[in-house]
Amino acid sequence: MIHARAWWLFLRFAQREVTNRFAGSLLGGVWAFVHPVALLVIYTFVFTTVFKVRAVGDGTTPFVVFLALALWPWMAFSEAVMRASASVVANGALVKKIPFAHELVVYAAVAASFAVQLAGYVLVLVVVAFGGHALHAGGLPLVLFALAALATLATGLGLLLGAVHVFVRDLEQGLGHALMLLFYLSPILYSAAMLPEWLQGAMLLNPVAVLLEAARAALLQGRALPTAAELAAGAFCVAVLVLGRFVFRRLSPHFEEAL
Repeated sequence: MIHARAWWLFLRFAQREVTNRFAGSLLGGVWAFVHPVALLVIYTFVFTTVFKVRAVGDGTTPFVVFLALALWPWMAFSEAVMRASASVVANGALVKKIPFAHELVVYAAVAASFAVQLAGYVLVLVVVAFGGHALHAGGLPLVLFALAALATLATGLGLLLGAVHVFVRDLEQGLGHALMLLFYLSPILYSAAMLPEWLQGAMLLNPVAVLLEAARAALLQGRALPTAAELAAGAFCVAVLVLGRFVFRRLSPHFEEAL
């Protein structure tokens, strides 16, 4: 019975996350596709028109395809971390008045962010495929692994940062800058193969970079199984989730006092 109530609350919180995001807007959920598409168009213009980058990776992949395959997973991850880290404070009135497992609001924020952004990702993959660039369906298992690992990492960070945010309200401002730095440290606008060898080795310490490269390689090359580095990145994501849950549950009883 308790589990059924928790599932019901989770679904309600996730539904509210999605509906509140587009409440009052004329185009509604269309904005979920407009923002990343606008970024894609801007980056494509800058790199292909200004910097004259035509193809990347193996030299045959158009830049717009190369960018799209990593941009949407990144958007899902970064949005999930931002919204999850603010979810407890955003639901402060409920936290103070109604007894429930507080981590549900974090899970709902992550689930809603990934659901919205990955809907756009599927649309992009369909457009790319119909545009004449071959994508390998055999790589889908690795894509799902990478997305699941990114969602796990976003959940762990959301729990950790969401708990700390209740007591340190400046965290939200710094998080935006940290995510922007992580964006440029990850191979989204460029291929890791373009970096010096020592930087390529250092990039293996960035699980987001490893997982984004894995998702892109899976679709472009058809690789279905994760490498040792990708498995290590997935294990790190699970460790962050365990740490995040531990910290969240230790601080959760004190939320009402700080909100």
